[in-house]
Amino acid sequence: INLAMFRLFALLAVADAAVLKTPVVQTAMRLRGGAADLGPLTPDNFNGVMAVAAAITAASAITEKYAGLGENALTKKFKGDVWNTNLIISLVTGGASAVVYSVTGSAFEAAKVTSILWLVSVLAKLQDAEFDVKTLLDDKVETVVALAATYFAFA
Repeated sequence: INLAMFRLFALLAVADAAVLKTPVVQTAMRLRGGAADLGPLTPDNFNGVMAVAAAITAASAITEKYAGLGENALTKKFKGDVWNTNLIISLVTGGASAVVYSVTGSAFEAAKVTSILWLVSVLAKLQDAEFDVKTLLDDKVETVVALAATYFAFA
């Protein structure tokens, strides 16, 4: 009986001490620190990427103006009308969500407001161009961002 009890105890100890590894597939596409998943584009990933782009745009403007740092390869990619619009939209939706939550205590559909603001931006450019559809092709990045924001907000 003692040998059987010892074997059972050993089996239970090994089972308890065993560390089950998570499959490599789940962790292979994680960013350092587990902040986000790389993989299929989701509304959260899209909004996260746009928030990072807005942060780079703001950091670029601030460091160039106040720290006297020149632009670099990264900050050059996030300059221009589209990225300035993205920064404004990110600031508006971030501020609005904080105010709405503090006043009403309810969740705020920031993705929907973001998509509407992107659509307003594209429509304003269309109106300025007297509704010439070619302007949508002239500014492909903004058109694609507006369509993606709308798709992820309402899909």
